[in-house]
Amino acid sequence: MRAFFRYLLVFGAVLLITTWVIPQRYDVVYPKKLGPKLDQFVRKQYQEEIVQQKSDLVLIGDSVLLLSVDAAQLSTSIGKQSYSLAIPGSASAVWYLVMKNIVASSPRKPAQVVIVFRDTILTAPGYRVNGKYFNLVDELASPDDTVLVDKAFIQQMNPLEKWADRYLPLYGSRLRLRETVDYYIRYTLPGLVGCSKQCNDDANIAVFQDLNLDANLLVEAIATAESYLYTPERLDFAKQLPQSFLPEIVELARQNNIQLILVRTKHLNDPSAATEDASLQAYITALKQYASQNKVIVLDFAHDDRLTSDLFTDSHHLSPRGAVIFTGMLAEALNPIVNP
Repeated sequence: MRAFFRYLLVFGAVLLITTWVIPQRYDVVYPKKLGPKLDQFVRKQYQEEIVQQKSDLVLIGDSVLLLSVDAAQLSTSIGKQSYSLAIPGSASAVWYLVMKNIVASSPRKPAQVVIVFRDTILTAPGYRVNGKYFNLVDELASPDDTVLVDKAFIQQMNPLEKWADRYLPLYGSRLRLRETVDYYIRYTLPGLVGCSKQCNDDANIAVFQDLNLDANLLVEAIATAESYLYTPERLDFAKQLPQSFLPEIVELARQNNIQLILVRTKHLNDPSAATEDASLQAYITALKQYASQNKVIVLDFAHDDRLTSDLFTDSHHLSPRGAVIFTGMLAEALNPIVNP
């Protein structure tokens, strides 16, 4: 019992100290607004490149897009200038921000926007927004992106989390606190032996690149992360739709006279319709119905036999040879849309 009281005493002291130190360290006023603090910077590099290249078609997606579609090959095949805005690790929150703060606000708007997705990711607003993914969100968001904060963060919290986020600095500033701790852990010791920050970053990239990792462990890690997308809650399209960024993305496309095209990609977890769960099939059917009602085109390659397993480097990503083949398939499907 004495040890427990000693623990409570230490915990209380830490809580009091951090309640005073953290707001000053990170310039946050408590009680604070719910959700993370977003900076003023919005990365406009993508928009500038879209304008400079006079892009007619913009592709949005994550590493699957990056490794699956050759924009130059696509441009040649469809006779339209294509720009690939592939952000590894991104998901629907980032794609919404790209539509709102890059595409819709551009002085030159593309005629078509293609979003490359897999399964339920379009209606999972809380997917890939925290931890290391927060920087992807923050660099494309502005402090007045209230829809982003509400859907990606606030609606993911229960009442206790909301209270703690507003009133407890140790919890409310946890993301920035973790970044600070990670920084000192990563760079302090190497710095003492003469390895600078750049030296440390280069070493981490060299050591922990995918080619140096056990392929089976990498596949397992991807599967574990992706399992979030296949819970019963995520597979309920009707329930997830109003909570997601998809209605906002569709509306932004409509307001800016942009034809929205959703491209569902193949992965080896469900390579054929026979292996796909009935709940996922129901979800995709509902998604396609919603898209049709809103004049959104869906191109579904999830079970295309032309994409054989030997064209993949892992369960989700195509090899260079696979990318050539898929780009040709995508061009074939897009051609009658962009050249009616």
